[in-house]
Order: sequence, then C-alpha cells, then structure tokens
Amino acid sequence: MTQHLKKILHVLLTCLLAYTAYLQFNDPDPLFWVLLYGLAALVPLAAVIGTNTKTANALHGLAAGFCLAGLAISLPGLVEYLHYHLGSESLVEDMSPEKPYIEEGREFIGTAFAFIVSLSYWVVRKPLA
Repeated sequence: MTQHLKKILHVLLTCLLAYTAYLQFNDPDPLFWVLLYGLAALVPLAAVIGTNTKTANALHGLAAGFCLAGLAISLPGLVEYLHYHLGSESLVEDMSPEKPYIEEGREFIGTAFAFIVSLSYWVVRKPLA
C-alpha cells in the first residue's frame, strides 16, 4: 500500500473513531466511552503525525487497556443477547431500559473494533515516511 493510501486510511480511522467518541456524549455513562473511543482515535492520528516509539507504545497500551475494560463491561450483555434474544430481536432496534443487552451488545461490537484498530497499530508500529 502506498504511503498516500496509508495516510488516507489513518485519517479515515481517526475520523470514524472520533465521531464514535462524539456519539458517546449521548450515552447514560459517557465519560468512560468517550475516553475509550477518543484514545482509540489518537492511535491512527499518532501514525499520521509521527510520534516517538515510547509515546506511541504508551498510547497503544492505554487505548488497548480501555478497550479491554470496555469489552469486559459489555460482554455480559452481549452474552445475554446471543443466548436469549438473538432469534427474536435485532441489535439495530431502539434501545430501552428494559433491554440493556441491546446497548451492551452494540458497545461490545464497537469496542471490539476499537481494540482491533489499537492492537493492529501496535503490531505494525511502522512510522510514516
């Protein structure tokens, strides 16, 4: 992949994760989720601006740690959805207090994406020229 296409991918991932962080302000518990997606958005941004290895490693670790915590928080709701509601309800239907597993299932999927992004940047760790 050319350097130009890599930069475009980094910027797109940054924008997607930053927008997801913005959407979390509407969440009942926004602070944790805004931090999670905000930190994950900084990972591809750091690849664009070029940070030193120590800073990049710290950022990857912090983002991955928040993501792992988010996965642990939302896993019970995803398991409940998969076990009891998969055939009868969709994750894209409206959320309600009576169905917390829908929000938690969505949170798990989004957090898994953020974790994969953070982890993939840590594995690759090549600065842009």
